[in-house]
Amino acid sequence: MAAGDDDRVIALHLDAGVATLTLDRAPARNALPVAAWHALADAAARVDADARVVVIASAVPGIFSAGADLAELARLTDDVPARAAFREAMRAGIEAVARLPVPTLAAVEGGCFGAAVALAMACDLIVAAPAARFAIPPARLGIGYPAADVARLVARVGQGAAARLLFTAEAIDADEARRIGLADAIGNPAAVAHRIAANDPGALALLKRMLRDPGDVAHDAAFEASFGSAAFRAGTQRYRP
Repeated sequence: MAAGDDDRVIALHLDAGVATLTLDRAPARNALPVAAWHALADAAARVDADARVVVIASAVPGIFSAGADLAELARLTDDVPARAAFREAMRAGIEAVARLPVPTLAAVEGGCFGAAVALAMACDLIVAAPAARFAIPPARLGIGYPAADVARLVARVGQGAAARLLFTAEAIDADEARRIGLADAIGNPAAVAHRIAANDPGALALLKRMLRDPGDVAHDAAFEASFGSAAFRAGTQRYRP
């Protein structure tokens, strides 16, 4: 990867309340090198207040992402210090997505493998196209998977299904991903994103906070306060005497 190319792997675009973080590295099937994970974190930080939903999507037909860049990973055999740099870069990109204060959606159209599954799981929703496929193959390569991502996988699909995905390294199709809970829906991700963006941004942000930390005692007051919002007032105007 030439210097500066990592800046073009991740693009950010806002349209009608939908902020799209696009993966675009066709020659490598959207495999993400260390620099691109940092670029993803930087792009997530640039999502502005006008966004009502953030979509992570691919510009490359037939692939969401092949995961981490194996050409870089191969060098970790001998470059011991670079191992932590890779782990920290991947964590920075994934957690930047997980921390976004608005709903997030992974639009999986095509293959989603390895670290790309971890990225998709950082989103609130994974919407798969019918031809999507998922696999977590590090066991085939003789390596592990980040503990935080294993925890997210277990939370999504349960211990048994997580063990099957990790231990067999086998790919599953969209129907199987939906059945076990790895994918939340099969359909048109853009349509789902626009349905989310049509809703009130304050309500979306409040619901996102509640989903993220249901036990926060501040939620009760925030729920009550939401009845005083301009959106609620406008939406219920016709019901008032």
